[in-house]
Amino acid sequence: ALLHVDFVRAHAVFQDPHTLLLSNGEKITASHFILATGSKVAPAPLPHLKKLNYLTSDSALALSELPESLIVLGGGAVAVEFAQFFARFGVAVTLIQRSARLLHEFDDDAAETLENVFRREGINLFTGTQLLDSSAANGFKEIRFRHAAQERTVSAREVFFALGRVPNTSGLELDKAGVLLENGRVLTNHFLQTNVPHIYAAGDCTGRHEIVHIAIQQAETAARHIAAPSSTQPIDYRLLCEVIFTEPQAAAVGLTEKKAHVKNIPYLTASYPFSEHGKSMIMEARDGFVKLLAAPGTGEILGASCVGPFAGELIHEIVAAMYKRMTVTDLAAMPHYHPTLAEIWTYPAEELADLIQQGGATTPGSESTLIV
Repeated sequence: ALLHVDFVRAHAVFQDPHTLLLSNGEKITASHFILATGSKVAPAPLPHLKKLNYLTSDSALALSELPESLIVLGGGAVAVEFAQFFARFGVAVTLIQRSARLLHEFDDDAAETLENVFRREGINLFTGTQLLDSSAANGFKEIRFRHAAQERTVSAREVFFALGRVPNTSGLELDKAGVLLENGRVLTNHFLQTNVPHIYAAGDCTGRHEIVHIAIQQAETAARHIAAPSSTQPIDYRLLCEVIFTEPQAAAVGLTEKKAHVKNIPYLTASYPFSEHGKSMIMEARDGFVKLLAAPGTGEILGASCVGPFAGELIHEIVAAMYKRMTVTDLAAMPHYHPTLAEIWTYPAEELADLIQQGGATTPGSESTLIV
């Protein structure tokens, strides 16, 4: 049977927990709602910054010509992707990041690899900064900031604002529906229900993971729970994956070392560099590495990171392995064609499998590490 869907283009606000008031004057009532209003560019942290008429990920793609110079504010996915994009078109790029590393959600070794590449490519990079002020004059825009205990000022023709996004919930009047928010984020349980049981939320408006495939999983979980609450499985973020589309690409799935430390989860880890891998050497793509995290007792793969050629594709081998709860021994035994990029995963897998067979003790000269 065909599913009938009514599509209405209008702005909606809640009038009460079961009624929406539309900007076209109509009202819609329903037994269930799924909020999927996405996110928007975060507000500027400095009052003067708003006056710079800065670029965002939306407006930058509409430029008809390249600026001769650009300051990028931020160090997440949007910041690093656009910084390298503009730099490779010949724009003089300065990137200013508040945290001590780029890609603060990734492990430091991944961030360090990308930072080294950026500096090698001529991007002027400052990390561990504090923004102080901004101004514009004579066709240039200036950013003043503190770095390494000194005040610095950089100027460029344009400023690109990439200091994050916030849930797009401010215009929904969710208070009239009784839905609780936390810093604008819709709070949900593992079935994507809000505190009002018949109202669900999915995607960026929940504020946890601004990733398309996660938003789809969340929406599917919400829809299943509405249709069959007793048989719906809660959403599982164990296979949470992230890909950064720079060159080299950066990707991670599951547990990172940072997350393991925060959650006090013991793990074994081993890595292998692309600089020593045959296929990547042939491709002249020697930056980066692959890294596996495994449970000390069972060897089950807990997570992986990859910085290097086609990392966004390579990480999916570990997504598949983790989906089936494979161990590093399973991965090491699985045939891999030679020469391929994918076979690089077998090296840390073999190292960890040997380590687990020996009882988890490290050996002199080993690249593996046991963290408890």
